[in-house]
Amino acid sequence: MANRTSDTRMNEDKRKLKSAGILLKKKGLLVALSVNLLGKTCIVDKPETVIGRDEECDFVLEDPLLSRKHCIVRMDEACDFYLEDLNSTNSTFLNSKIVKKKTMLGYGDRIVLGNTILRFYFEEEIEKK
Repeated sequence: MANRTSDTRMNEDKRKLKSAGILLKKKGLLVALSVNLLGKTCIVDKPETVIGRDEECDFVLEDPLLSRKHCIVRMDEACDFYLEDLNSTNSTFLNSKIVKKKTMLGYGDRIVLGNTILRFYFEEEIEKK
């Protein structure tokens, strides 16, 4: 079946998060981990999800260090997800590296925008044994 992977275990040495189920990769999920926005989520299930302060954004974050339209998560036909900075004032960081071009997102990736920390996940289902 396309867009499914059951190989969700990551190498312990890389200190990556592990999924306990099967990744469907048909939808993404952004979860805020910052104190001021803790638990705020956004389901990424369309070709473009714009993140920023502007009320017209798909994921509105009340962080004064964000640009009105700060960054975008794109989903392609193969259900791969990519992060792009939208020429924001304070940049976008993915796993501690500045995002200068379209960059693929992986399970558990850490995204930092201004004072906001997000984690990116894929849709999952319980693995049946």
